[in-house]
Amino acid sequence: MGLLDRRNTAGGDSGEVTWLSQAVAGRVTFFDQAETADGYVVLRWTTSQGGVGLAHSLHDGNGSVRAVVSALHRRHGSGLADRYACVVLAQSAPQTVHPYVPQLVAQDIVGGQGGQPDQYDTTWQQLAAVLGHPPPYWFAALRDRDAIASWRPGAPPAVVPACHVTNPVTALTELAADEPDGSPAAQLCWHLARQIRGRDHAAVTRHIGELHKNAADGGDGAHLVLGAVPTELRRAEDQELPEMVRRAGWLAITARRDQLAYRVADVAQRWGASRDWHTGASVTARPTVCQTAHEWTERLIGVDRSQAPTVLEKELLDPPSGREAEVLLHDPVTGVPALHRLGRPGDVHTYTLQRLPTHSRLAALILSDNACWIRTEDGTLWFAPEREDYGLGWGSSCTGSRTLAQLVERLLDDISAPAMEPHAPQPPQRLLELFRDAPRAGSTTYTRAQLRAACTG
Repeated sequence: MGLLDRRNTAGGDSGEVTWLSQAVAGRVTFFDQAETADGYVVLRWTTSQGGVGLAHSLHDGNGSVRAVVSALHRRHGSGLADRYACVVLAQSAPQTVHPYVPQLVAQDIVGGQGGQPDQYDTTWQQLAAVLGHPPPYWFAALRDRDAIASWRPGAPPAVVPACHVTNPVTALTELAADEPDGSPAAQLCWHLARQIRGRDHAAVTRHIGELHKNAADGGDGAHLVLGAVPTELRRAEDQELPEMVRRAGWLAITARRDQLAYRVADVAQRWGASRDWHTGASVTARPTVCQTAHEWTERLIGVDRSQAPTVLEKELLDPPSGREAEVLLHDPVTGVPALHRLGRPGDVHTYTLQRLPTHSRLAALILSDNACWIRTEDGTLWFAPEREDYGLGWGSSCTGSRTLAQLVERLLDDISAPAMEPHAPQPPQRLLELFRDAPRAGSTTYTRAQLRAACTG
């Protein structure tokens, strides 16, 4: 019999026994050391039947036990089976039977070649029985590499600032530290870093409370110890940063060309903070089939590719398909980049704006080739303001038609009004019907007078 018995686990096959299933009695066990491998920290115990590793991912709340085993095999080669008989990975995902207790996924090591194909669930109670004491667990918001690596049995929990492994705030604080005091970019980055820390602190505090309740009720959580607890927050909760400061901060950051700005933008994308960028939805223009798109592309100019791309340019260029296959362009009117991928002749990819930077009134609305255009009275052509998650449409009874009607009513009164968001007031019924009945094929132009009449009629 071996170390971990799948027959007693929630996720295993009741008729299948792991290679290391064995009786607990009479075994000698001691904690050995910690090692890191490809973004995992593995705590190792030695038993009379072989080594056991408990791993935590530093790049994802869950991770993959097969990835841990593969990383260890690359490190130790044919000596892997001499070091580990079984590797167990702690997850952020909860167990099925105990919804407040982290899941454990195990894989046995055989023949020194990285392990057998099967992985299986086990429990903290089973692992504790194998090790002779409760194993430690680090919530994903508390996975400090040094704290995990320095853990020893019987040690009190480390005190760690709460920050989820998928939400590193280092880029934010580094960018803010290099900015002039009080600059919009600095204010934005400090605010976002504190928001992330505050939310992670609240979440992990709640999870710890739920785990303690499970343990008090005799659940599987009674068989583990916390490797870390969150540092006390010593500041008051931040007030909401004014929208103008947030937008000014992102305007400065998205124009930068350095790796730090790229990382800050990545944080923004994952946290939804990019809603305050001056750009909105991604859009494709086809100048070979749309005369309006052709007119717009005529004003685009080439970009010097000898320097690193701005944040916005990099967003367009990712994933890269080779410099020789791409033509990076610039719209001198909006300041927004555009990209022509040569593998798709005629298509030009760019972003809409969330607000039109003009005082000239709306003169016409043009619906053509799945793009919505605004022409202002000074003759300038613009993509209609649009958010990535709240798109415009016409020609059907879809939410896009309603969104377009809401936007047009607003732009008629204020050309610099923002792109539409949820919960906007209902548009005039005739304007909504106008866009619901608009033809999908070809190009349709509505003048200011026609749009006004639909609003008031």
